[in-house]
Amino acid sequence: MRSAVVAAVVVGVLAATGLAPSSAGSAEPSSVLARYVPVLELYAVDRKPSAIEPFLAGADLERLSRGGVWRVVRRSPPASALANGSEQLRLDTRGCSPATSAPTCYPVRRTSPTVYGRIWTTTGASAGTTVLQYWLFYTLNDWRNSPTKPTLWYLHEGDWEEVSVELSPAGKPVAVAVSQHNLGVNRPWARTPREGTHPVVYVALGSHANYLSPGHRGVATIPHVVPPRFSGFPLPQPDFTAAQATVRSPAVVDVSDLRPPWLSFAGAWGDGSYVLARQNTTSKTYTRLRIGDSPPGPAFHDIWRDPLQQFRIWPADDGH
Repeated sequence: MRSAVVAAVVVGVLAATGLAPSSAGSAEPSSVLARYVPVLELYAVDRKPSAIEPFLAGADLERLSRGGVWRVVRRSPPASALANGSEQLRLDTRGCSPATSAPTCYPVRRTSPTVYGRIWTTTGASAGTTVLQYWLFYTLNDWRNSPTKPTLWYLHEGDWEEVSVELSPAGKPVAVAVSQHNLGVNRPWARTPREGTHPVVYVALGSHANYLSPGHRGVATIPHVVPPRFSGFPLPQPDFTAAQATVRSPAVVDVSDLRPPWLSFAGAWGDGSYVLARQNTTSKTYTRLRIGDSPPGPAFHDIWRDPLQQFRIWPADDGH
């Protein structure tokens, strides 16, 4: 059991970095999170959202040295070892890297579906409005420009996505917001597909972007900008969604109160984001380009600091 002293340290670190919410919603029962946890429709071959521990078991915690080299400081770190980790640290899947490995290096492990839930209640002018956040962790972002014959990949280890439900001061659901790459969309609750009180969310193959209807979504969404050196390769295609495998009632780990220490880890959950391409489906030669870092954890996203922006700034989804 985690002591109150450790919990206070973690909360203090988040507050000092501007990452703590205005209210953790501690008066709300965790059953509220279970009541609205989304139903996820995925491709059967794709990864499922999981707890972080299986990923950590196969990863190294690395530190950037003064010479610009990443060096292992701990193999298979427990979640507690991530507490207060700086941006000079990162997690790296052992034995695989999008910088050198083929996409097939990363196995699809069958783990129990898990989401990380958070209840956040506003203060001030919007006092009483509650946002239920569901953070979904995938061990790998493996977007491909074709579900069957890909020639272009967008790869990065450690993929964090999110679904939110806004509740009125009276506790009634108002709207749903879902993350899609660098942004997301929202839709009124009345027009959101649901199973009872659970919004139905369609998860894109590989990229794990969330949509509120099935089909091919977006236009040339991955990568966001095709680098000039890839101009000779086929352009990206939209996200693909399908209802082949349904995840109902995933385990919900409530991180609203006494947040786990790993939430204060400021490092990346992987060793970088890369675009990989090959001229045709039979080629074994990849052209690679690093386009950024792997993403940080939930507490280092704007929508953690201000969950309401999903409903105020993100575009509305018209349902078509």
